[in-house]
Amino acid sequence: MAAKKKGKQLLVAVVILCLIGALVSMALFQKKFGMDAVNVKAFKITSELLFAFIFTIVVTKVVQILIMNFGTNKMITEFVGSVIVCILFFNMTFNSLVAMGVNPKALKSISSVAALIIGIGSKKLIANLLAGVFLAVEDLIHPFDFIVIKKYAGLVVDKNLFYVTLEDGDENRKKIKSKDFVNFNNSAYNLSTINIDAKVSVKVPFKEIEEIIKAVLENSEEKYPSFVEKPEFQGIEKFIDGKMHLRFSGRCKGKDRKKSVVSLTVEIAKQFTKKDVNIILPQIELM
Repeated sequence: MAAKKKGKQLLVAVVILCLIGALVSMALFQKKFGMDAVNVKAFKITSELLFAFIFTIVVTKVVQILIMNFGTNKMITEFVGSVIVCILFFNMTFNSLVAMGVNPKALKSISSVAALIIGIGSKKLIANLLAGVFLAVEDLIHPFDFIVIKKYAGLVVDKNLFYVTLEDGDENRKKIKSKDFVNFNNSAYNLSTINIDAKVSVKVPFKEIEEIIKAVLENSEEKYPSFVEKPEFQGIEKFIDGKMHLRFSGRCKGKDRKKSVVSLTVEIAKQFTKKDVNIILPQIELM
């Protein structure tokens, strides 16, 4: 993908250099042999092409800056950028045809009729696009979310402003249009209960354990932002092999489950270690 992107950038750069070279050659030729030596139409068309390609690069860079530095929605920003590029090339084509001698009034009339026909014929396309914009703005769907919609369920493996692709357990894929993406259930937003059992020796005084538990749970808004229902101490779950199983519970959205488990487990380990109390916790993968 990166190689393909670099290839496109190199191609655009070569085209721009060629156009600049052509314009410079025309200008030098004109200076040496006079105005009639250079075809004015060719000069104007080449200038329009150069303008369109340069502004395409500018628009592409602006889109990248907006996405990377300002956190704008990637799909919508890229789509708007594509629309602007299309308008630039349409304007280039229009001006080039005028330079070649085509009547501008006739072109405008033809363009208006074509726009009307396209607008009438693409009502469903526009409705689907608007639905896709709504899904993107509301940030309702993410890659690898598990979606249940109508009689189909699967993971989100691809999405754009026009459709969402789901893949089920048998690797069957189904494209669903954005406008049809209604009344669906996204498990990423369902509340998930987290239970963490910390094993501590029964020889540790419970008063000391209470102080540690208090330290774990204080400032929960700051420590556990991913939890919807902040962690609580549920009590001693059981006694096995000379150890107390201390249970901590909380609730978060499905998409935040791993982050929530990590944050709570790390904080429990930190507070018990501070007091030099040995503790056994479920193994977690820190990422």
